[in-house]
Amino acid sequence: MKLYIVCIVQAILFLGCMSLESDGSEPNDALNRLSRLFGISKIPAKVFHRSPPQYMVELFQDVTDAGGLTKRQNPYNANVVRSFPDKDSIHQMHFHYNVSHLEPSEKILQAEFRVFKMRPKPSNFGEVMPPHAVEMCIYQVLDIKNINDKAGLRLLDKRLTTAHGHGWQVFQVSKAVDSWRNKTEPNYGFLVTTTSRKGEQVNGSFIRFAQRNEHHDSKQPILVIFTDDGTVRHPTYISPEDDGYLETKEGALRVEKRRPKHRNSKFLEMLRLMNEGGRASAQNMTRGSRRRRRRSVLNSKKKNGGRKKRTYDVYSRSRSKRSCARQDMYVDFDEIGWSGWIISPKGYNANHCSGECPFPLGQSQKPTNHATVQSIVHALRVGKGVGTPCCVPNKLYSISLLYFDDDENVILKQYDDMVAATCGCH
Repeated sequence: MKLYIVCIVQAILFLGCMSLESDGSEPNDALNRLSRLFGISKIPAKVFHRSPPQYMVELFQDVTDAGGLTKRQNPYNANVVRSFPDKDSIHQMHFHYNVSHLEPSEKILQAEFRVFKMRPKPSNFGEVMPPHAVEMCIYQVLDIKNINDKAGLRLLDKRLTTAHGHGWQVFQVSKAVDSWRNKTEPNYGFLVTTTSRKGEQVNGSFIRFAQRNEHHDSKQPILVIFTDDGTVRHPTYISPEDDGYLETKEGALRVEKRRPKHRNSKFLEMLRLMNEGGRASAQNMTRGSRRRRRRSVLNSKKKNGGRKKRTYDVYSRSRSKRSCARQDMYVDFDEIGWSGWIISPKGYNANHCSGECPFPLGQSQKPTNHATVQSIVHALRVGKGVGTPCCVPNKLYSISLLYFDDDENVILKQYDDMVAATCGCH
């Protein structure tokens, strides 16, 4: 089961060679399997996206290394971090968020309301100066008709700040999100109040927040929810102390720089068409490719008197001498039609393991004791039907993706067992 994810990704690329003789269903099935693997039930539409929130971009950069390789766990050990944009663009202090995109299986670990406090407007001569200390309170709105009455509000969090300062203000709001998610209370959003230490309301010109429609999108007020999606987890983070760390990191950068644009072009075009709903066009392409393949085979047989070429045999002999080792296998999200909604990375080097495990196995092949015994039994021919050990990943890294869903929410999600770090004979 631990190797299942890498095998699925590898199978996607393998189908690029096999699809010429298929009936057109394999690419569609492969793309569906890849979507399920990434937990994407519905591919987001290719629409214009706003800039992602600054916090989400910085969080992605903080927890990932080259090529999306995860180097540390997310806050609160969450494997999914969701950010929701404010749906109320009219009121300066009232904020509303649609949390219906939370999956039923997700466990909420923490929820934070993040709002960017801007510098106050310059004061004119003779105007009252703002108080030095300001108390910011965030309330859950329980009764929209009594939003200006404490009876219609529930205090969630508060903090002291200065009127002259600027930057992100973060509040804990898990209780409200839990009640909305469980539908125990209606979702009327949050209300923020600002008062001096004397309890006097602070003028709105002194306390201003960046708004989605008035200021840079990256500083829009957001609700960030940290969750555990309930999947069985065994994360492995890349670290400078790991064997082959530099090789893995350099490999990710190397493959990213040369991002192949034409590998398996017909197959990848079919994936793109399938992804955009062009099933009939993709099937026509498959039938045309299949006819060309048959003509090519017939012409080849005529030229060679019906005999098969020996090129494959020569290649097989040279390949059989290649020892088990890790090879590049780049998964390009643009080529499979996903670049319109994935923010980062644009692809990643999944790697794959290839080569033989001949007797005797050396330590460089990282064999298990079982593989060593199997290799000996095979060499002595004392076990019926016992083959040589297989070249497979013996360590897998996690990756993280930052992407838009179909409601403009930005999601950071961690996927385990996605990159073959090292290979060995098992």
